[in-house]
Amino acid sequence: MALFHYQIAIELFSIYLKASAFFGNNKSKKSIKGKKNWQKNLSNLSSEKKTFWIHAASHGEAIMASPIVRKILNQKNNQVLMSFFSPSGYENYNFEDKNFHKFYLPFDKKRNSKKIVDFIEPSILIFVKYDLWLNLINECNNRKIPSLVFSSKFRKNNWYFNILGKSAKKILQSMSLILTVDHSSEKVLEENGFDNFKYSGDTRFDTLNEVESNLVLDIKSPCIILGSSWKKEEKIAAQTIKKIENVNWIITPHEIEEKEILKTKKLFGNKALLYSEIDLKKPIPKVLIIDQIGILADLYNYSDIAFIGGGFSGKLHNILEAAVKENFLLFGPNIDKYPEANLMLKENIAETIHDSIEFKNIILKLIGNKAELENKKKKAKQIIIDNKGATEIVWNEIKKLV
Repeated sequence: MALFHYQIAIELFSIYLKASAFFGNNKSKKSIKGKKNWQKNLSNLSSEKKTFWIHAASHGEAIMASPIVRKILNQKNNQVLMSFFSPSGYENYNFEDKNFHKFYLPFDKKRNSKKIVDFIEPSILIFVKYDLWLNLINECNNRKIPSLVFSSKFRKNNWYFNILGKSAKKILQSMSLILTVDHSSEKVLEENGFDNFKYSGDTRFDTLNEVESNLVLDIKSPCIILGSSWKKEEKIAAQTIKKIENVNWIITPHEIEEKEILKTKKLFGNKALLYSEIDLKKPIPKVLIIDQIGILADLYNYSDIAFIGGGFSGKLHNILEAAVKENFLLFGPNIDKYPEANLMLKENIAETIHDSIEFKNIILKLIGNKAELENKKKKAKQIIIDNKGATEIVWNEIKKLV
C-alpha cells in the first residue's frame, strides 16, 4: 500500500462509516457525530500550557496510557489531550483532572491533519501501541513537532515493510522515537533499516491492581470466568458446562446490548441468571451473566480460571488484568499480535483452546489438582510484578523530547 493508496483507503473507509451511520449503526452514528464536532470538546484548552497529545484507538489503549497521563499531569503547566477513533474509548475512558481533555479524531486526511494541528499546537504527539496516522505524523514532522509511539509491536509481515509501504515506512522512520513492547519488534525494525527505536516494555503491567474492589460475591466452588467473551468462547463454554459439576461460571460478554445479552442467556439455558437479576447477598447461580459494564477487573478476584475473549478473532482482550488477580489463563489460538499471551504460554500459566473437548479436558485437569492450580495462579501474579517498569522508560523519553 503506497501512501497514495493509504489516502484512498481513508476516503473509502470514511464513506463506509457514514453509510453505516445512515443505515442505523449506533456506534457509527456516535463516531461520525463526534468527528464533526471535535472542536467543541477542545474549547477549554489553555494556550498557556504545554499540550501533550495522546492518541488511543480505543479503551484498551487509553488504559495503557493512564500511567503516562498521570506523570504528565503531576507537573504544573501541562495538559493532556487524548484523541479517540472509537466510541468505546471516548465514552468509557476519563481521567479526573481539569487539565485532561478528550475528543474524537477526524479521519486521517491531509486537510484534517493540518486543521487539527493548527488548532491544537501540540508540544508532542504520542501514539499508544498502534493506529499510527500517517498524515498526522507527517504534518507534525513538517512542523518540527516531536512524535512518539510506545508499547508498539512490529512483525515482519507489517505492510510498512513491503515494497508498497515504502512511503509509509519513511514517515515512521522520521518519527522522533518508536518504543517497542518486546525485543522481537526491535529486531524487525533493525532489519528494515530503522534506527529510531528502543525497547520499553508494556505500560499495562504498571496499571494493574491499583484500585481496591468493593464488589462482594458469595462463591464457594471453583469459578471459571469468560472475560469479554465473544460468541465463539460462549459456545465452547455452553457445550462444556453440563459436563463439569461443582463449578461456578461467570460470563462477561464483549457486547452487553440487551439483544446480545438475551442471546447469551438463551445459549446457557435455564440455570443462567443476569447480574441485574440476582441478590448479591446470596450464593451466585451456577451460571452468572454480567449485563453491566466496568466490573470485569473486580470479578477476576473471584475466579480461578479465566477464558479470555477474542483469541479466535485475533482481537484478544486484556489478559493481564486476569493474571494479576491470580487466574490461570485460557484463550483462542489467534494471538500472534499479543506478546503478553506468548509470555504467559512460555511460563506455563496459560493454554490455547481450539474446541470444547480441549476446553473440558484442560478445566478438569486444572481443578483436579488444586495445589498445582494454586501455584500457577500465584506465578501469574508474580510475572506481572516482574514486568513492571515500562512507564518510567516511556516518561523519561517523553521528557527528553519536549
